[in-house]
Amino acid sequence: MAEEERATHSDLFGRHLDADDARAAGEHSLLYHESSVPSLGNDSDDREKTVLVNRDLVPDAGELLVDVVTYGPGVSVAEHVHEGTRHFFYVLAGEGVIEIDGEAFPLSEGTLAWVGEGDRHRLYAREGMRVLEYFSNNDHEITFFEEAGYTWTPEGA
Repeated sequence: MAEEERATHSDLFGRHLDADDARAAGEHSLLYHESSVPSLGNDSDDREKTVLVNRDLVPDAGELLVDVVTYGPGVSVAEHVHEGTRHFFYVLAGEGVIEIDGEAFPLSEGTLAWVGEGDRHRLYAREGMRVLEYFSNNDHEITFFEEAGYTWTPEGA
């Protein structure tokens, strides 16, 4: 096992909406388009993350964090665990595999995967995948168990 890397998810972003990009709706509501939030590339693989909701973008969001991650074909995410948050994935497009505590499960459009706090997991996108992610806590820790740049390909993929 590689040396563990620890990072706070909120360190990955800090974007604010431009007043021209968001429209107030009601007393506490807000409308904006995904394109008004910059994508965050990943230096180690072919993924892009767009944070849609967090306390920086939406003041009433509290600790909620929602993002969309686009995976290129054959891209995998190193095995990791989240501490201090509840987390799920909803596959918007594409297909792949999620491994949770060593067991692999297929992912396809419409699949929802709830990953409990402390469960080790990793993802693989076959032909590319677009995934909505939900985290109940903005400030959670991620521990990776594989080195940056590591590529995982599940059996039969």
